[in-house]
Amino acid sequence: MPAFSRFLYLATGFALLAGLAFAPQAAAESVLDRVERTGVLNAGTRDQIRPFAFRGEDGRFVGFSVDIIHHIHAALEAELGRDIALEIGQVDAQSRIDRVADGTLDITCDIASKTWVREQRIDYSLTIFYNGTRILTERQIGLAGLGGLEGRQVGVIANSATIDVLRRSLPSVELVQFPSMNTAMAALEAGEVSGISNISIVLRDLQRQAAQPGRYIILPRAGYLNGEPMACILPQDDSRWRDFVDRTLVRLLKGIEEYRGPYFETYQKWFGPNGDLHYPLNRDAINHFNQIRGWIDE
Repeated sequence: MPAFSRFLYLATGFALLAGLAFAPQAAAESVLDRVERTGVLNAGTRDQIRPFAFRGEDGRFVGFSVDIIHHIHAALEAELGRDIALEIGQVDAQSRIDRVADGTLDITCDIASKTWVREQRIDYSLTIFYNGTRILTERQIGLAGLGGLEGRQVGVIANSATIDVLRRSLPSVELVQFPSMNTAMAALEAGEVSGISNISIVLRDLQRQAAQPGRYIILPRAGYLNGEPMACILPQDDSRWRDFVDRTLVRLLKGIEEYRGPYFETYQKWFGPNGDLHYPLNRDAINHFNQIRGWIDE
């Protein structure tokens, strides 16, 4: 082959390779398209965060966050005009991120806090519940306020956002990681740790179920160590699916400022006077929800 022809051949080859390297990748299939094609929505939740998500007497998942999944599922069936099978699998604080990121699950809803580290791998929905991080401790320790916990051990769920909150708020505390809040509570009752930390409403339920509820106190007495807007976890860069979930949530929140509507009814089912845990919806939460309901729904 003449030198010029050989040069032209090589140059053409390099140009083709470069074009392939820099060509935009084909868009990944949206969850909406995959669900329409397969007829299945794959969701996930946790099993020991009552009343958000736990297993009922029949072994099925129930709870406030599980009902949010069912609301989204119903809206999806209405949108697609067909029956959609809903499969709900069990996850933990870490696997929920991994299984959404790798495409195994389309959504998880439990009590996920929003962090920038997680945001690098997944996306979040709008808020489904607003609460804040606090600490459940022995009453004798808590009478001294948060200062009574300095240098003591506090239990947290492994790989949870609570770890970063406590490291920032109470750097002198030694953190002990547990697989679940039930095991953390057992350690507190056994005197193996001086406190356990999570969002306030979870701690309230654990205190209620303790053998001696009056033995414990929740700190700080007013306010939170950190406000926590809880959200569902969604696949990254799937704006059509995220928009659908967010629009469904906005519609659920309609009427919340007047203590009515689908979201309020679901909230009352689990947190009202006759619910699983009485925890009245406060104005801080309502104000937060009103702020995220900024779209005009046509």
